[in-house]
Amino acid sequence: MPVVRFPHCLRRKPRVSGQITKQRVDFKLDGTLARFPRLLNDTVTANPELFLPVFLLLVWQASAISVKPASLGLALVLTFVLLIYAYRVLGTTPWLRRLGWVAPRAKGFWLYGVIAGGAVSVAVWGIARLFHLPLAGVPRPNVLLLASSSGPVLEEMLFRGLLFWVIFELLRRRGVSKSAASVTTVLLIAVCFAIAHTDRIGIRFFAILLTGITFGWIRVQSGSTAAAAVMHAVYNFVLSCISTF
Repeated sequence: MPVVRFPHCLRRKPRVSGQITKQRVDFKLDGTLARFPRLLNDTVTANPELFLPVFLLLVWQASAISVKPASLGLALVLTFVLLIYAYRVLGTTPWLRRLGWVAPRAKGFWLYGVIAGGAVSVAVWGIARLFHLPLAGVPRPNVLLLASSSGPVLEEMLFRGLLFWVIFELLRRRGVSKSAASVTTVLLIAVCFAIAHTDRIGIRFFAILLTGITFGWIRVQSGSTAAAAVMHAVYNFVLSCISTF
């Protein structure tokens, strides 16, 4: 059988340039993938005023819908990561400092928040028992997780954070003294807090108003919304536990 030979000019040459181009693309992709964790960390660390609220809402929603053990475990892990991140970014940007998301003036306020949160929860429980007000029964695990972690942080950043800063600054620009502006802001926000948690004026309303005033008090005394969030979280946790009895 004759052997067919192609002319040298028609022979197919290996595509060396294509291989080089592919290697360069692969190298760039590998470099980008290798740098991605660092870029992500730098972006999140540099913009906590954006990522903290977004991450907070994500964890809040994950906790709210976590019913099965697997989803509850995921919500627990996300909550743990959220609390670490929220602590690490205390006071790192001007906007977080405006919202009061800073470390307390004294480290003792962390402990004061825990003690005050437990004391106020017992006081509210006593008022409810005295006036025969119904309290929630045994909360579901995801509800307890939500009420003692991401929920209080979210509410405190809104009420004792954003609203506190807006009202306080408006009063100060109107020439109101710092002490009077602080008291007025605490009372106004406590009323808003109570209205947001109940639609009736009664014993329940005034009990929530009391808790709002105490959260505002520690916010003013410590200069930290984070300390108020700790107090709020302890209050919810203790009240959820003792209300089952």
